Amino acid sequence: MTLLEVAVVLFCILIVMALLIPAVTGPPRGGRRSQCSTQIKNLSLAAIQYSVAKDQLPGWAMEFGHFGWDPETETILSPLIDPSADSPETSSQNLAPHRKIGPWAVALLPWLDAQPTYEHWTEDRYPILTRAEGSTTGFSGRGFHPLATPNLAIMQCPTDPTQSEDSGRNSYVANAGIFFPPSDMIAGQHTIFHPDGTTKTVAFAESMSKEFGAFGNQVSARLERSDAEARVPIAKPIRLDDFRDGAGNTVLFSESLHALSWHRSGFVNDEDLIFESHPDEVLYPKLSRFTNTMVWHGVDWSNGKQPREIHRINGERELTETMQMSRTNAADLARPSSAHIEGVNAAMADGGTRFISETIDHRVWQSLMTPRGHEPISDDAM
Repeated sequence: MTLLEVAVVLFCILIVMALLIPAVTGPPRGGRRSQCSTQIKNLSLAAIQYSVAKDQLPGWAMEFGHFGWDPETETILSPLIDPSADSPETSSQNLAPHRKIGPWAVALLPWLDAQPTYEHWTEDRYPILTRAEGSTTGFSGRGFHPLATPNLAIMQCPTDPTQSEDSGRNSYVANAGIFFPPSDMIAGQHTIFHPDGTTKTVAFAESMSKEFGAFGNQVSARLERSDAEARVPIAKPIRLDDFRDGAGNTVLFSESLHALSWHRSGFVNDEDLIFESHPDEVLYPKLSRFTNTMVWHGVDWSNGKQPREIHRINGERELTETMQMSRTNAADLARPSSAHIEGVNAAMADGGTRFISETIDHRVWQSLMTPRGHEPISDDAM
């Protein structure tokens, strides 16, 4: 072999290495986005199966039972005696009675290969909290039981850089419809600017109707301790048959870098679910409409007005990956966001997925979130 031939071979080897090294060492963005799309598709399929079984979609806040309470006699049960060492009840001796309130993700667990976790929520013999009676602090995970709040791979987008929770890590949110001020849930009204240009003044109950979103409240509870009669309205059942725009044109789930743990409805900690004499002492989690969901904010499009940047998909991107949801910004951050380039994955009510561009017209996005947005959406608008 001549020197020239050796040089050519070496040159070819260098070219091949230059092509292979980025593929091996670089982040597989396309693969991660595809994995995220598959996971969110499975959430949509689970919601469809839930709807078939229950004849309605789940809610953003739901009740799954009680621990330490006998609903037939309406009395607090005595602590368990000598639980077996290999039983989940082992750590439940002397635990405070508590009400099991959680979001939509808990309801979908049986269709996400998480039946044991679902049973921990729905069987009254199992606690979802770890706080003992008389204790002032929870042990871990804001006082939630580790068997009730595991980190599930299907709830975590592989490109989400914000997964710092000890338990219940979550990258996905459900469609809760129109924004409604949490301070007006009992008797207040809110003017909605619909995507079709019309306006409508509605109360909290109507804001959860099939005209404006897909998931509603399903927890009956007081909003304030001082008023036993002021109870938060429960949403009427919303079914897939109600989606007049077509299931493929209505969003059920999207990504979020700000969603709370999949098991927390609102900002509830262990102390918020504990009661002393009756489950009705547990108050409604005020911000549950925003912490595991996305909402659309109506915009008065007259006189050239535009939506706030933070309400758009990936709005204020330079802050998106560093902002954390709090009680003051929850309503603003209840919108799709992701670490993907130029958009987010969304799952539709027909079980399909779409990659939604962050530059999508805000009115088109609102129409995708409303089951009766009165207009079909083409792929060109994405």
